[in-house]
Amino acid sequence: MRIKVVAAVLFVALAWIGYYSYTDSHRKIVNYPPPATGPIVALGDSLTFGTGADSATCYPTVLGKMIGRPIVNKGVPGDKIADAAARLDRDVLKLKPSIVIVFLGGNDVLQQLPLDRSFQDLERIVRRIQEKGAMVVLVGIRALSPIGGLGARYHALARETGCVYIDDALDDILTDVALRHDQIHPNAKGYHIVAERIAAAMKPYLK
Repeated sequence: MRIKVVAAVLFVALAWIGYYSYTDSHRKIVNYPPPATGPIVALGDSLTFGTGADSATCYPTVLGKMIGRPIVNKGVPGDKIADAAARLDRDVLKLKPSIVIVFLGGNDVLQQLPLDRSFQDLERIVRRIQEKGAMVVLVGIRALSPIGGLGARYHALARETGCVYIDDALDDILTDVALRHDQIHPNAKGYHIVAERIAAAMKPYLK
């Protein structure tokens, strides 16, 4: 009897995994294909700015070379999600972007801010960008969180809003001394891996 119960639980779990995998691969990406004109903008904090590297080896510069399009770097060290929301119009929307890469949340986690409020602000950022016609690439963060469930929040937001999604661009980078500048920032080699992961997710939507 116990074996049957375990088998039933496993079947249900696998069915849900299959369902979400299917819906993720077939869900509609809002504003795809992106507008033919307008820059690609990277909105973020120090991880976008490139702390731990330099302007030539930060992830937006490296990513731009990988995909063959320059990327406007709008990373501000120390920014929380609410800070980025406050400068969204000035720094991003006035540029009339075609694609916006949103890579935020690390400082909210490190400062132990209420994540329900942070993710409400993040959803507003995503939807505001989409309202202006741009496609959003959402980068999730799990590596900076001492608690579980953070990745699921990003995943759910991407699914609900129709973003291109990167699960965790920092995965295995901050635990490798050869890839990190300090405990929370990659070095040039680490940022190159971040760029590779984002490029792999974006390229199917750039054709």
